[in-house]
Amino acid sequence: MHRALVYLLGPDATAADAALALLDVGVVAFLVYRFLRLIRGTRAVPILYGLSLMGLVYVGARSANLETLSWLLGHFLNYSFIFGVIVLFQSDIRRALAELGRGSRLLAAFARDEQDERAAQRGTVDAVVKAAVRLARHRVGALVVLERTADLSDVVDTGLRLDAAVSPELLVSIFQPASPLHDGAAVVQKARLAAAGCLLPLSVAAAPQELGTRHRAALGLAEELDAAVVVVSEERGEISVALDGVLHRGLDEQALRTLLHALFVPPGRGTSGVGVVRPAVKPGAGREEQRAAH
Repeated sequence: MHRALVYLLGPDATAADAALALLDVGVVAFLVYRFLRLIRGTRAVPILYGLSLMGLVYVGARSANLETLSWLLGHFLNYSFIFGVIVLFQSDIRRALAELGRGSRLLAAFARDEQDERAAQRGTVDAVVKAAVRLARHRVGALVVLERTADLSDVVDTGLRLDAAVSPELLVSIFQPASPLHDGAAVVQKARLAAAGCLLPLSVAAAPQELGTRHRAALGLAEELDAAVVVVSEERGEISVALDGVLHRGLDEQALRTLLHALFVPPGRGTSGVGVVRPAVKPGAGREEQRAAH
């Protein structure tokens, strides 16, 4: 142990130096972990992969003595990396600083019991399904966003905060034409109705002309963040779900419940929890046809 300590920290290292080094490594590891949790499910993840790949190419170019390529990549990484990270991750950095100031969410992941979480998620899914079916039957348009791995705090900030229990009656009342919140989206976070009347980004992809603003907004959010968006068509009374940039159309009550349960209800102990389970059933058309539909 002493030899390892001397090898890592120098011949004059003491036990106090080793303790400080462990503390230093532990703090950095925790910050990296929190950063990865923060960007999970957002567009920042593929961007981070791209930057990492560029760094590996730079190391390979230096090793292979590719002077021009290493010069270009070196200048880019040296002068543009920090500013690029600030621009690309500005919303994530802002959210991280806000969470650090509040402090309460840092320990939230450890505060919930697994069975309570399953019951809450199952109740939330059932409430959303019942509300969607009722609204579709009466041809009332609706847009309900269910948070998965991506943090939807920025979306919640665009609407009216509620922090209420999710119930079919509340969702149906929100989307009634006389309600001032019916044109926006309702956002569900951690089995709670976080906000209503929220604004979603419109999809930049081409979409069939029969799809209205609600469907384009659902696709827009599903293209940018890892979230499931339930859409009820006002014109056709059709229920759809936008997920991973794909619009699953023409769902009945059973297909909608099966899809949402597969996404949000953890199967039990030993799994990684909500937001990582993929649906076992692909309702409606095949995946390639669904991608062509938008």
